[in-house]
Amino acid sequence: MTVPPLLDPVGPADRAPDTRGSADSEAGPTPPSWHPPAWRGLPIRQQPQWPDPDEVAAVTDRLALLPALTTPSDVRSVLAAMAGVQNREAFVLQGGDCAEPLGPAAVTGARDKHRVLGAVAERVSTGLDLPVVTVGRLAGQFAKPRSAAVEEVAGRRLPVFRGLTVNGPGPHEDERTPDPYRMLSGYYTARDVLRELAALAHGTASTFAPRAWDPAAAREVPWNRREEAVPDGSLRSLVQGYGQTRWTEDGGWRHTGLWTSHEALLLDYESPLTRRDPVTGEWFLLSTHLPWIGDRTRHVGDAHVEFLAGIANPVAVKVGPGADPAEIVRLCRRLDPYRRPGRLTLICRLGARELRERLPALVTAVRRAGHPVVWMTDPMHGNTTATATGVKTRHLKDMLDEVTDFFDVLRGMGEWPGGVHLEAAAAEVTECVGGSRVAHESDLGAAYESLCDPRLNNEQLMTMADMVAKLAV
Repeated sequence: MTVPPLLDPVGPADRAPDTRGSADSEAGPTPPSWHPPAWRGLPIRQQPQWPDPDEVAAVTDRLALLPALTTPSDVRSVLAAMAGVQNREAFVLQGGDCAEPLGPAAVTGARDKHRVLGAVAERVSTGLDLPVVTVGRLAGQFAKPRSAAVEEVAGRRLPVFRGLTVNGPGPHEDERTPDPYRMLSGYYTARDVLRELAALAHGTASTFAPRAWDPAAAREVPWNRREEAVPDGSLRSLVQGYGQTRWTEDGGWRHTGLWTSHEALLLDYESPLTRRDPVTGEWFLLSTHLPWIGDRTRHVGDAHVEFLAGIANPVAVKVGPGADPAEIVRLCRRLDPYRRPGRLTLICRLGARELRERLPALVTAVRRAGHPVVWMTDPMHGNTTATATGVKTRHLKDMLDEVTDFFDVLRGMGEWPGGVHLEAAAAEVTECVGGSRVAHESDLGAAYESLCDPRLNNEQLMTMADMVAKLAV
């Protein structure tokens, strides 16, 4: 077989050229006047009502002084990987919790997701005969948009649970009151998760290339190649081709690690973790590698879009069934005015019943406007239902149908179905209906553990992987 090249650029080629003052200076993604707080004063949605502005200021000041969680070199590697997906050289598997826990549970969960998503990626890579770029919904997936600001719990109206970096899920007024100091707990949890990913990368490196992460080995490397050989704090420096499945010398695809992603919802958290590259002048959101904004916050001119417009990361946008094609073109124009490969991903969450009707118009509009995007499907959010007793769930059959239709529509239009975005527990939970463990809605109570929306269990996730591998043939 012909082995596709690794999508991770290595060494000096990873650094974007410094084009300041040249005729190509407009190629940079950051507008000249942009700065991280530029979103303040713009219309903003889905933010908590913090009770004390002084506490918020104290927390954001503290976050601004803390070390960045990721590195520009890693972010550039993800941008290059997404450009490879756009060029039909790879596929994206993005998955993890709907709402991430805080503390040690998040670290344990990251370890489990590294293992389970890696197994899924290997299976999908075998079917596609291509690398799979693996991205976790982790190290920051704490805050959640909600359809209402309050809810009724045991006869009392309480602020809705918005994720553990905002408030708690318990049925008490004090726990539901937004607390900005929770954002610091989110930061330290994300830091610990990234440290765990780095530790796992060391183990992966010792399997693929035992000397690749040994600083002593650098003495035997030519001086002009040492940037490739010595770990520099980035994940990409630990394993060549980090964040994707890789063809090994003994044959077969093997998982190398997870990049991080989360919804960039809580701008009081994201803004102080945005840092400037002193060499290129670009601003990077260094709370994660691949941020996205949701269907509720993707309005051009609003705070979330303007915030993402200024950062150099690859970015993604969720697109729901109410999206107008012209509106999505305006969004593409704002987020990717220079049409950079890998910069913009559109994650369609249209629902199994509406995808065939709505996706073609979106694809046609974006293509006519000349915007290069990665098309992904989120088969979870458009297929959420509730049982007769009010338990939120999703049916595996609906999700498989949406993925099948996504592949059929895009291939029929000559476009590349670039990836799937899944909420998955990496455990044998019983939150979605389908498979041997949750054959009926009555089985949901056995192990329903999600903090928010229902997730796939391991059996259901592997069924999804088999479906994707089959569709790719």
